[in-house]
Amino acid sequence: MELTNEQRRHFGLELVDPSWDRVEIPAVSGRNTIHPEMNKSNRKIILYFDGDILRKEIVEHENGGFRENAYNLKTMDNRTKIAPITAKGKPKILNGVNIQRCNPYGVYMDLNAKPSEPASVVIGNYDTQKTYYGTGRSGVRLTAEEFLDKWISETTERDFKDLEKFATEKRKHCKFKEGDFFRFKYDRRRYGYGRVLMDVYKWTKEGNPFWDVLMERPVCICIYHIVTEDPDVSLDELTKLKSCPSEYIMDNLLYYGDFEVVGNAPLPEEVDYPIMYGRSISGRDPDKIICCIGKSFYREIPLKGNDNPGREFINNGVGFEPDLDMALVEECIKAGSNDPVWQMRSNRGYEADIRAPRHKVALIKMKKQMGLK
Repeated sequence: MELTNEQRRHFGLELVDPSWDRVEIPAVSGRNTIHPEMNKSNRKIILYFDGDILRKEIVEHENGGFRENAYNLKTMDNRTKIAPITAKGKPKILNGVNIQRCNPYGVYMDLNAKPSEPASVVIGNYDTQKTYYGTGRSGVRLTAEEFLDKWISETTERDFKDLEKFATEKRKHCKFKEGDFFRFKYDRRRYGYGRVLMDVYKWTKEGNPFWDVLMERPVCICIYHIVTEDPDVSLDELTKLKSCPSEYIMDNLLYYGDFEVVGNAPLPEEVDYPIMYGRSISGRDPDKIICCIGKSFYREIPLKGNDNPGREFINNGVGFEPDLDMALVEECIKAGSNDPVWQMRSNRGYEADIRAPRHKVALIKMKKQMGLK
């Protein structure tokens, strides 16, 4: 699949100049990065050259769709090699693997879908590390053709201005702290809101007890039961809303401003932190059971003489995005509870959260074992 320039305009992508040369090369799977020529694929990569400068790469996906990236990459030897970037660098063969090792810039689009199945779409910006739109956040379930038609038909002049702003933004490094409220976009029209409950990196750096089995630099957040076109919901109104179960995510969305801080207030005395509970996974110190509930509780007990919970409820997964989308939040709002969240996580095989209603017996047993009320 390859977009036309008119379609590209609707997604904020750099347009193809009529003077650029279009070249197709075989795509490689990337599994053999030492000898990429040994990889076999019927797919292709479409390249656009402005003289010897590679300006655009369109990669076909295995199961349909494409990923479109913009480059400013100098080539040499009749466009067969990528020129070295530094004085000590060496030319590299121009192929899909080596292009992917170089840095694209600006707005990109990734559309992935099998024919007649819902498409996964991401529109982002390499320079700012921000996302303009993602089906993983919106929960939209449309085929590629349906998505493209709907998006283009609904695009307004305001959307074009928003896309231009998104494409020309500069990267920001944003500060955030516990108690911050943040706003984000589910799609082009509707907003969601959430709150920072815990900065794990700061907490552990200060020497406080925590079961440090989370990847990256995690932050604990909650997402509120609200989907709205209002970008200025008051903090007072937000504090009155129910929230989805808290979870740990990477700090990228806050650090780069995708989740925009809109205010701060002290956290309540009781905070809904995720519960991590189970046998130690440390090879050096495996004979103990640990329970960690955010900042509010940490305890270790010896494995000997206690029922071994194994690793079923360690709950140490850390995602880039929250483990929910707009459609799911709307279901929670309609139900007036988080039952849709727990049901969704059950359907996905998400069994590690001992707070789930179906783990009520295990939760009671854990609290008794750890001396919790």
